[in-house]
Amino acid sequence: MRTNLLRRATMVLAAAFAMALAVLMAPAPAHAAWGSQIPVTIQVTGNGHQLGYATGWVQFDTGGTTFRYEITVCRQSSYTPPNLAVSVNPTVANPDGTLLTTHFMFSWTPGGTAPCYGGSEVFTGQHDYSPLNSAYFVLSGNTFVNGNNFTVFTQDRFVSKSYTY
Repeated sequence: MRTNLLRRATMVLAAAFAMALAVLMAPAPAHAAWGSQIPVTIQVTGNGHQLGYATGWVQFDTGGTTFRYEITVCRQSSYTPPNLAVSVNPTVANPDGTLLTTHFMFSWTPGGTAPCYGGSEVFTGQHDYSPLNSAYFVLSGNTFVNGNNFTVFTQDRFVSKSYTY
């Protein structure tokens, strides 16, 4: 009788283990394929100076809900390190779109090579947003104008799934 009870308990444990293993080993849901990498280049200038430079790429998935990017931001003559804002879906009514993140550059190395005279930092990200129509990148740098007027300058790039401007 004890042998039957032990055998049944072993069979129940084996069945539970097999079900748990099947759940753990099930394939993950398929992700949409990635489209081609679209180049992104931004140069922000102000008061006659190159303040910051950014170059890299953005890539949209074919499912239309995800994008990823890798952009190197360079400090040039900006008084404080430049930053890169990442938004989605700008429109006439909302020209800045929906802000997803802002990357702040923290490194500084003097004497870098062109175009990164004051160092560089690589920013990467992947964001899900639905509906996703476009990505919008804004590079900000700053300097003093007319002696003591601290002024922020920006330059932007709009990137949709098929074109950039």
